Amino acid sequence: MRRTLSILIVDDHPVVREGLRTFLDLAPDVKQIWEADTGHKALDFVNQYSQQIDVILMDLVLAGEMSGIEAILQIHKVSPHIPIIVLTSYQNVERIHAAIQAGAKAYLDKSVDPDRLVATIHQVVEGKTANVMDRNLDYAGLMTPEDNIPLTSREFEVLKALGQGMSNKEIASYLGITEKTVKVHMSHIFAKFGVYDRTQALIVASRRGLINP
Repeated sequence: MRRTLSILIVDDHPVVREGLRTFLDLAPDVKQIWEADTGHKALDFVNQYSQQIDVILMDLVLAGEMSGIEAILQIHKVSPHIPIIVLTSYQNVERIHAAIQAGAKAYLDKSVDPDRLVATIHQVVEGKTANVMDRNLDYAGLMTPEDNIPLTSREFEVLKALGQGMSNKEIASYLGITEKTVKVHMSHIFAKFGVYDRTQALIVASRRGLINP
């Protein structure tokens, strides 16, 4: 007999959330559904109700400062036991790779058949990985990492501040430099890591042991 589930839906479109809720409410093995429309709200919810959430359905493109990938990364840090399924209409391979690297257990298109969605939810809750991209592929393949060039001390300070969740403005204030200078350091970090956004920089830094996961 399947266990009953509590699900957190993270999507910034009310129509999408309502559609998912309407369908999942009809599933006999779903007992509770929560909603969040931003990554920050999802993270706050997880911090409060970590032990009650069985699975998270996460869009990759969200309103606000925190992307879906960054939300996955942050949630996986504080509650790695909660499986996350990416449910999105975006087919960008690099984003999918980044989401899997950040901690997502499965990827599904929003056009997925409802029965398959429920089956995938149960798969990941049972500890199985469903429909993920090849983890060995280069998820940051649009750039070539400059592996032999170490970070400068200032770049490392910027990276650590980034790992603490600071915005560019907050990093500038914290380090006593201008926001423009922060952006320059950030671009150097991206080039050295072979990535093209903050979230992937954090993933690479974590994998290399430069910041705490």
